[in-house]
Amino acid sequence: MPAGKIVSKFFTFVEVKGNFYMNDKKELSAELRTALEEWAEENLRAIGLSKDKIHDYENWKEKAIAQLRFIYSDKVIDLFLRTKDFRKMDSPDAFARVRGQCGDTMEIYLKVNNGKIIDSSFQTDGCKPTIASGGMVAEMIKEKSIDKIENLTQQDVLNALGGLPKESEHCALLATDTLKEALNKLAERGKAEK
Repeated sequence: MPAGKIVSKFFTFVEVKGNFYMNDKKELSAELRTALEEWAEENLRAIGLSKDKIHDYENWKEKAIAQLRFIYSDKVIDLFLRTKDFRKMDSPDAFARVRGQCGDTMEIYLKVNNGKIIDSSFQTDGCKPTIASGGMVAEMIKEKSIDKIENLTQQDVLNALGGLPKESEHCALLATDTLKEALNKLAERGKAEK
């Protein structure tokens, strides 16, 4: 199949709605714009397209970005492209690993001092919405007391993310379930002084 047909099939949805949706979105920070362009270039390369193979490469790059922004909020995109908390923590006070209903696994690491989360991080083998959900939870709980975060819900995470597609909402549940498991382990160890 010629490259044009693959690209046409890949971006049909964007060609119908992409221009309208792009105009609705707010301007991106320079850092997020750069990360999105790198993401688009990587994905176009993955389907065999590069600047030297297609004359309107920049247009296809913009369409790829528009498609991603149509599906996900800028907050979700920022978290899965540039999260600072996707890391294993050395010597955490609590750690939990949970496998979600889709088969993705998430790990959450907590560092606590006087009943307050002073550092949090996560790792996952999951999809982009799972990475964004883990990053959002890690962001939301830092510098918070345990009693303020122990009731964090899937809906709280979804709201903070600006939503997720219906088929990805379980990713936020995986993140909150993993946090709850880490907090349970922390309580068992007696580190959760409230």
